[in-house]
Amino acid sequence: MSAPELGPFVQIVRTLFAEAYEGSDGPTWFVNNGPEGGLFAVLDGVSAEEASRSVPVGSASIAAHVEHLRWSLANVNNVARGGEWNPDWSASWSVATVDTGAWDALRTNLRSEFAQVLEAIDAGGVDPSDPMVMTGMAALAPHAAHHLGAIRQLARFVRSESA
Repeated sequence: MSAPELGPFVQIVRTLFAEAYEGSDGPTWFVNNGPEGGLFAVLDGVSAEEASRSVPVGSASIAAHVEHLRWSLANVNNVARGGEWNPDWSASWSVATVDTGAWDALRTNLRSEFAQVLEAIDAGGVDPSDPMVMTGMAALAPHAAHHLGAIRQLARFVRSESA
């Protein structure tokens, strides 16, 4: 059985969502051209120590941003499997520091949750007639883009502080 055809809006959202995480070898809409422009490549260049560094008051660590993204995608995947939405966003900021093993696991788990969201989209698991579903879909890319920008800035900051 072939995968269902995605509607234009869902395809656009999927493209932008994937661009935020994976970058793109082709033309891009908001990240630098090439896979190195996406969140995964940025995170691969960050050490556990850098991800855990304290930053100015009011800013979360890189590890905290990554856990927040992982948690939010896990929440999306839970709902896609028929579960309830968890509105406790404070729980998504529960990680502040990581060691090397935890950092590797966190990045792996983020990739896994991302892949599951793409699989659900590609399998036709998105109801284009449901405004809540479509609003949630539309929020995926800007949410990731916001954290991509924040993580890039935090990485520059923690590296300049250790130089």
